[in-house]
Amino acid sequence: MRRPTPAEKAAAREAARADKDTIIERYRTGEPVRRIADAYGVTPNWLTLRLDDWGVPRRQRYEAHLHRRPAQRVFRGRMPRRTRAEVRAAQADFVESRTEVIVRYRSGESVASLARSFTVGHTWVSERLNEWGASRQAGPHR
Repeated sequence: MRRPTPAEKAAAREAARADKDTIIERYRTGEPVRRIADAYGVTPNWLTLRLDDWGVPRRQRYEAHLHRRPAQRVFRGRMPRRTRAEVRAAQADFVESRTEVIVRYRSGESVASLARSFTVGHTWVSERLNEWGASRQAGPHR
């Protein structure tokens, strides 16, 4: 990703200053500072300092967390240890499903997700995909 030039940074900051009322309104309605800053091409720290300069009271920490996405999967506890035979059986199942795995990977499913669904290690999955020549370039990018 290309870094913005000093002139581009200055232009983004001037645009943000010119749109002060909209920024304040977006912040007051609960939109996260990071999202607003990304929209204007400025850093969240710079925008937070401007909000302070403009006299906008900061939200309480708990209010900021109200706008976060809920966690999808939360792992609680430890995985039970498996025997070598169980690990080999899971790996064999993965290899037998090679065509399905490649299709899922090329359609955008992550290595970690594949590893979870077959209960094998993500490093091992990456190595198999590399051996099989499966690349994401063949499918849609996400």
